[in-house]
Amino acid sequence: MINQFSTFFFSILILLTITPHKANAIITDLPECVVVTHCVREDFKVNDLENAFKKATKIVSETARTKIVEKTDSFIHAEAKTKWRRYTDDLLLKAIPEKGIIQVRSESRVGIGDNGVNQKRVDDFAYRLMTERDITN
Repeated sequence: MINQFSTFFFSILILLTITPHKANAIITDLPECVVVTHCVREDFKVNDLENAFKKATKIVSETARTKIVEKTDSFIHAEAKTKWRRYTDDLLLKAIPEKGIIQVRSESRVGIGDNGVNQKRVDDFAYRLMTERDITN
């Protein structure tokens, strides 16, 4: 019995070390939108990723009814409240150096439709990213 348990335990251990584990995988992209009627994900090619991400952080922090809840050097998670009914939506931004892009994802937390709110949020972000002056530091 102990011999069978040892064999089983070591088999599982070997299997786990050979098979890539989701927790150890480096995920570079934001999740795809599952329900496209209330989610938008777009990529924005930028020349200077570091400066563009600083600018993106400033844009999100200055956006009405939007609060950054998590931030790293290459990732932002913000909660955006809709103007009407004050629903909370998730706004995610990620700098992906390998591709030279900033990826943006906006998704409603409730319902199956968003009346175009997420697309408008991403379009407004894109417009501001391309038209506002760069941050100089």
